Amino acid sequence: MTTLRDVMPVTAARIDRMRKQLGVDVVNTMIRNAMEGQPGQFFAMENHRTFGTPETTVTTVICWDELDRCYRRDPQWMIDATEFANSIGIEIEVVDEQDHEEARERAKQLRKILREARHA
Repeated sequence: MTTLRDVMPVTAARIDRMRKQLGVDVVNTMIRNAMEGQPGQFFAMENHRTFGTPETTVTTVICWDELDRCYRRDPQWMIDATEFANSIGIEIEVVDEQDHEEARERAKQLRKILREARHA
Protein backbone atom coordinates (compact mmCIF):
# COMPACT_ATOMS: atom_id res chain seq x y z
CA MET A 1 0.00 0.00 0.00
CA THR A 2 1.32 3.43 -0.96
CA THR A 3 1.27 5.93 1.89
CA LEU A 4 1.17 9.71 1.82
CA ARG A 5 4.74 9.60 3.16
CA ASP A 6 5.72 7.66 -0.01
CA VAL A 7 4.14 10.10 -2.47
CA MET A 8 5.02 13.28 -0.54
CA PRO A 9 8.54 12.63 0.80
CA VAL A 10 9.56 16.30 0.99
CA THR A 11 6.41 17.12 2.95
CA ALA A 12 6.99 14.12 5.25
CA ALA A 13 10.55 15.30 5.94
CA ARG A 14 9.28 18.83 6.66
CA ILE A 15 6.69 17.46 9.10
CA ASP A 16 9.38 15.38 10.82
CA ARG A 17 11.54 18.52 11.25
CA MET A 18 8.56 20.49 12.55
CA ARG A 19 7.86 17.76 15.12
CA LYS A 20 11.45 18.00 16.36
CA GLN A 21 11.35 21.80 16.51
CA LEU A 22 7.82 22.42 17.81
CA GLY A 23 6.96 19.16 19.51
CA VAL A 24 4.99 16.13 18.37
CA ASP A 25 1.74 17.14 20.08
CA VAL A 26 1.76 20.67 18.64
CA VAL A 27 2.40 19.49 15.08
CA ASN A 28 -0.02 16.57 15.28
CA THR A 29 -2.74 18.96 16.50
CA MET A 30 -2.01 21.34 13.60
CA ILE A 31 -2.20 18.48 11.10
CA ARG A 32 -5.36 17.04 12.66
CA ASN A 33 -7.01 20.49 12.52
CA ALA A 34 -5.94 20.91 8.90
CA MET A 35 -7.32 17.49 7.97
CA GLU A 36 -10.62 18.48 9.64
CA GLY A 37 -10.80 21.47 7.30
CA GLN A 38 -9.41 24.30 9.42
CA PRO A 39 -7.49 26.70 7.13
CA GLY A 40 -4.15 28.15 8.09
CA GLN A 41 -3.04 25.15 10.18
CA PHE A 42 -1.07 23.12 7.62
CA PHE A 43 -1.14 22.69 3.86
CA ALA A 44 1.28 21.16 1.36
CA MET A 45 1.28 20.28 -2.34
CA GLU A 46 3.73 17.75 -3.74
CA ASN A 47 3.69 15.32 -6.67
CA HIS A 48 0.17 16.33 -7.72
CA ARG A 49 -1.16 15.60 -4.20
CA THR A 50 -2.44 17.94 -1.55
CA PHE A 51 -2.43 17.50 2.20
CA GLY A 52 -4.19 19.65 4.77
CA THR A 53 -6.32 22.77 4.28
CA PRO A 54 -4.95 25.92 2.63
CA GLU A 55 -5.60 29.42 3.91
CA THR A 56 -7.66 30.68 1.01
CA THR A 57 -9.45 33.75 2.34
CA VAL A 58 -6.91 36.29 1.10
CA THR A 59 -7.25 37.11 -2.60
CA THR A 60 -5.09 40.21 -2.92
CA VAL A 61 -1.82 41.38 -1.46
CA ILE A 62 -1.11 45.09 -1.79
CA CYS A 63 2.57 45.97 -2.19
CA TRP A 64 4.64 49.07 -2.65
CA ASP A 65 7.77 49.16 -4.75
CA GLU A 66 10.99 51.06 -4.01
CA LEU A 67 9.49 54.21 -5.58
CA ASP A 68 6.46 53.95 -3.27
CA ARG A 69 4.14 52.90 -6.12
CA CYS A 70 1.27 50.68 -5.05
CA TYR A 71 0.43 47.46 -6.90
CA ARG A 72 -1.48 44.25 -6.20
CA ARG A 73 -0.25 40.71 -6.45
CA ASP A 74 -1.71 37.31 -5.76
CA PRO A 75 -1.11 35.84 -2.30
CA GLN A 76 1.24 32.86 -2.14
CA TRP A 77 -1.60 30.33 -1.80
CA MET A 78 -3.01 31.45 -5.17
CA ILE A 79 0.40 31.29 -6.83
CA ASP A 80 0.98 27.78 -5.44
CA ALA A 81 -2.56 26.64 -6.30
CA THR A 82 -2.21 27.95 -9.87
CA GLU A 83 1.03 26.00 -10.30
CA PHE A 84 -0.68 22.91 -8.87
CA ALA A 85 -3.68 23.27 -11.20
CA ASN A 86 -1.41 23.73 -14.20
CA SER A 87 0.62 20.66 -13.17
CA ILE A 88 -2.51 18.48 -13.27
CA GLY A 89 -3.57 19.86 -16.65
CA ILE A 90 -6.00 22.60 -15.59
CA GLU A 91 -4.94 25.82 -17.27
CA ILE A 92 -5.44 28.87 -15.07
CA GLU A 93 -4.99 32.11 -16.94
CA VAL A 94 -4.20 35.47 -15.36
CA VAL A 95 -5.66 38.12 -17.65
CA ASP A 96 -5.05 41.30 -15.64
CA GLU A 97 -2.87 41.15 -12.54
CA GLN A 98 -4.26 44.46 -11.31
CA ASP A 99 -7.95 43.47 -11.56
CA HIS A 100 -9.26 42.67 -8.06
CA GLU A 101 -12.52 41.16 -9.35
CA GLU A 102 -10.62 38.79 -11.63
CA ALA A 103 -8.50 37.74 -8.64
CA ARG A 104 -11.63 36.98 -6.62
CA GLU A 105 -13.09 34.88 -9.45
CA ARG A 106 -9.78 33.04 -9.93
CA ALA A 107 -9.64 32.40 -6.17
CA LYS A 108 -13.10 30.77 -6.32
CA GLN A 109 -11.93 28.54 -9.16
CA LEU A 110 -8.70 27.64 -7.32
CA ARG A 111 -10.57 26.85 -4.08
CA LYS A 112 -12.80 24.44 -6.01
CA ILE A 113 -9.80 22.74 -7.62
CA LEU A 114 -8.09 22.34 -4.22
CA ARG A 115 -11.26 20.95 -2.60
CA GLU A 116 -11.67 18.41 -5.40
CA ALA A 117 -7.99 17.43 -5.23
CA ARG A 118 -8.25 16.93 -1.48
CA HIS A 119 -11.18 14.55 -1.92
CA ALA A 120 -9.69 12.63 -4.86
